[in-house]
Amino acid sequence: MVLPGGEPLHLPGRRVTAVDSNGAGDAHAGAFLALLGHGLDPVTAAEGANAAAAFAVTRPGPATGPTLDELLGFLDGDSLAARLSSALGR
Repeated sequence: MVLPGGEPLHLPGRRVTAVDSNGAGDAHAGAFLALLGHGLDPVTAAEGANAAAAFAVTRPGPATGPTLDELLGFLDGDSLAARLSSALGR
């Protein structure tokens, strides 16, 4: 990711055991846009989207993007969960 006028940022994915990669890109794009729409900064939105895509590949089928509660549960104990919860008023 590169923010306007900035240097490239590497936002690593999450290590999971993948079951089905079908729908991972849709989960990522949907989460990224939803998080931006809720006012999160682009870096946090991209980190959340990476996590949503990681969650999605752990389940079979194309419609596997997580709900917010599922995403927060997946991230339990991770600092990203706290940032998302705080930003989204959870």
